[in-house]
This record gives sequence, structure tokens and C-alpha cells, in this order.
Amino acid sequence: MKRTFQPSVIRRKRTHGFLVRRPGFNAVLRANALGICRLGIIVPKRVLPRAVDRSRTKRLLREWFRCYQAQLGSRDLLIRVTGKAPTVAELAQLLAEFS
Repeated sequence: MKRTFQPSVIRRKRTHGFLVRRPGFNAVLRANALGICRLGIIVPKRVLPRAVDRSRTKRLLREWFRCYQAQLGSRDLLIRVTGKAPTVAELAQLLAEFS
């Protein structure tokens, strides 16, 4: 699993790509030419003030990504948490929309 943390990459993904908005999170999917799927996660402090909640959310999102990255193909996925942390069922529905 390769993660993308550079601000320039995140800015590009946020402005170009297929955007899906759901209660609790937004997701942007964009094709890349690298041949691998990459993940970017944004969990702001104002949404989840406790560090333990932010870490748990990121850990769950990374685990979901690890299980389903083969289905995403050669794409960049940026997930921004905007409310309560997304559930696995919501992420599975998101994957179905991207496929």
C-alpha cells in the first residue's frame, strides 16, 4: 500500500477527479499512471477532536483500503472525513459506485 501525503498531490486530487459526497465523508477518485492504487486520508481535528478517534478512523480506513485496493485498480483515492467516521458498509457502497 502506498500512501500520498504531499500537499501538492492532495490539492490535485481534490480539484480533479470523481467526487462522491456522503454523510460523514467525501471521497475523490482519480486515475493515475503508476500502476498502483494510492490512498490519502484527511481527518480534521475539528471533526474528531480526540487523537484516539482520529487514529482509529485512519486505521479502519487503511484496513478497508488494504482489503479492496485490487478492485480499485490504478487510481488515487482521497477520503476526507466530514462528520462521524464512516462505517465499513458505507465504504463498501462507495466501492460499488466507483466500480
